Amino acid sequence: MNTKGATMTAGSFAAVTAANGSCTLADFTVSGYDAPTWDEEEEEWVDGCAGEFNIQFLSSSGTTEATYKWYDNGEKAAGWYDRNGNAIEGGAASVTIAAGQAMWVTGRGYKLTSAGAVNELDIAFPTRSKGASAVGNATPVDLTLGKLTVTGYTAPTYDEEEEEWVDGCAGEFNIQFLTSSGTTETTYKWYDNGEKTPGWYDRNGNAIEGGATSVAIPAGKGMWVTGRGYTLNIPAPEL
Repeated sequence: MNTKGATMTAGSFAAVTAANGSCTLADFTVSGYDAPTWDEEEEEWVDGCAGEFNIQFLSSSGTTEATYKWYDNGEKAAGWYDRNGNAIEGGAASVTIAAGQAMWVTGRGYKLTSAGAVNELDIAFPTRSKGASAVGNATPVDLTLGKLTVTGYTAPTYDEEEEEWVDGCAGEFNIQFLTSSGTTETTYKWYDNGEKTPGWYDRNGNAIEGGATSVAIPAGKGMWVTGRGYTLNIPAPEL
């Protein structure tokens, strides 16, 4: 994935040894910059990448929980380091990224590559009960919004006495696609409340023009999800 500005992204593959679709920070590499070279005259390394490429994991409020930087500048072994440029305790392979978990990436146009085994499992991503979760299309193929479903709430039922539908989900589950500055570009809501056909609707609760299958989610694309503890279901890729 080429990154310019900031991008929310998820790994498109699972670690070869993982049975649950997860991967690690070590499964990601960065390219797209000039390899570092030693300048004999200036007696210093030039070009390369000296921590300009960042991966951030976000809290439920959108603040930074952890930051990792990519170095390949001749002075350090090429790879991931902590936010201060120091070695990661336990190494990059110790940083587990759950299947479907997305990251906020600042990359200056460099290329982030995810490697591993194709995830052949359906992903059931439990969202936070409070705040938001960073979720992404953790498959190597493009999906559409229509492929995603939401579960984890009580099915709607009709109360004969009150003459109204109760329970279900009436738009409390939101998916937001963000701009490079972190502002909301588009919002979609899940409804299954007895009054609407279960599925995705626009931010105002109206039918999506072209339907949910017209909303493309490229491989690796991330989303900001407010889910009240509900589960977002991402199907295994159809290869």
